[in-house]
This record gives sequence, structure tokens and C-alpha cells, in this order.
Amino acid sequence: MVVDSHLHVWHGHQDYPEPNVTTISPLSDVPVELLTQYMEEYGVDRAVLVQPLFPGEDNSYVADCAQADPTRFAAVCVVDPRREDAPQQLSYWVEERGCRGLRLRPKVPAETECFGAPSTYDLWEKIVELNVTVSLLADVRHLATVDQLATRFPTAKIVIDHLAHPDLRGDVPSAEFQQLLQLSRHPQVFVKTSGFGYYSETAFPYADCHLPLQMLLDHFGPARLIWGSDFPHILLVCGYRRAMAVVEYALPGISAKVRAQIMGENAYALYWHD
Repeated sequence: MVVDSHLHVWHGHQDYPEPNVTTISPLSDVPVELLTQYMEEYGVDRAVLVQPLFPGEDNSYVADCAQADPTRFAAVCVVDPRREDAPQQLSYWVEERGCRGLRLRPKVPAETECFGAPSTYDLWEKIVELNVTVSLLADVRHLATVDQLATRFPTAKIVIDHLAHPDLRGDVPSAEFQQLLQLSRHPQVFVKTSGFGYYSETAFPYADCHLPLQMLLDHFGPARLIWGSDFPHILLVCGYRRAMAVVEYALPGISAKVRAQIMGENAYALYWHD
């Protein structure tokens, strides 16, 4: 089973937020039907639809897509953690609209200051109550706060997107990357092997990411790494097929069992309960 744990879809239709072509790529309209074509061509069985940045808290499209085919798709919603009714908003998107995850975005300026603040603890308690998986669009500046949250909420499942956007220009492991490795002490923290084009200093197969990925495997183990393509943005970087191959290039010595865990089984366990 192959599960793409990180991708985006949107639809330029009057029923949904209108895409702004100046801030998203590579197309102004990326409907789920286009994604399905790529999945079928490359043998991807399931996918996690992560709410894009531009629609804000209107998760209608990803929720509708997942509800229409819940075996194939799971939706990750966004709520504004600064709002007092954020826990109620999360309940709505999970209980009424079928979303299975929440994305918090401390890397986005509007959410930076409130990340980990006591005012958001009610939201985290709701996360635990609903048993949803939290994806974090974060970077190394936020890892100390992730550590605090993982300690305070030990049953909250946390997935760190894109290796927390490490700086790979110096020696690896840097002090900041060591912080990411140290989060492995929390059994409910996972790392998403995705988004290499955002932080790698090299082109595919992202040779400067191979050692960091091996170190993450050594620290977190094969059950807590999950692969994601970052479709459709990956289409302008290296293409979908190559995005699927990064793990093989970076970790050539892993067994078929470990590869299956990273490429699908771990994400399946987080987002599907069928």
C-alpha cells in the first residue's frame, strides 16, 4: 500500500474559495480528479488532502472530496487557533464534515505568536478528545515549543511537516537539527519526509538530505517516518515519480518492510481506521 500523506487540491468554482494564481502553483485549478490521475498512474492507493494556505479556514473542498471517497482520501483541516471558538470549529470539521486531521501553521506569521500559548490549550484538549492527528507547518524555531506541547499532551499525535525546514548549508547535524532528533523521545511525534525542494541546496535526488533522513530513521525508527509528495508543487520541482523515489535514493539499504512502512503503512495507521 502506498499512501501520499501530504498534498493539496483546490477547485476554482463558485462553491469554493477562488484560487489566487499569484500565490499558488503550478496551476490555478488543481481538482481532485487531476490528483487521481497521478495516483492511478504511479500506484498510489490513498492520499491525505491537506488544506492549502489560500482558503484559510474554509475547508469545504478537501472535506467534500474526502467524504465522497473516504476509503481513498482523508482530509486535514485548518482552524484559526487564535479564535476562542477554535475547539468548536475543529469539532465541526471533524464530527460533521469528516476531517481526520488538523494542520497548525506556526511558520505562518499570523499563527506564530499563539503557537503553544496557554490560550490554545483548549484546542489541544479537543485534539486529544477527537483523536485527530496534528500536522505542523513549522521550522526549527518552533521545535522547543513542539517539545513542550508533546510533553503536556502526551497522547496528541503530532506530525512535523517537511523535516521542519532544516538549514542544510552547514554541518549536519546542526544544533537545530539535533532538536528535531531529540523529539524522538516522544513516542507520539512523527516526521514527514516531504518538501525537499524547500530546503535542499541540491536538485533531485537531494543528496544533502540523505544523511538527515538516515539520522531521522535511526532516531525515530521506521514506524514514525511518513512520506508525502507535496503535490502539486512538486510538479514544478522534480515531478511526482521522482518525489516517490527520494526515500529509495536516501535510504538504499532499507528492507522492503521498512520502505512499506514509510511509504504508506504509517500514514494509513494515522488517518484510517477501517
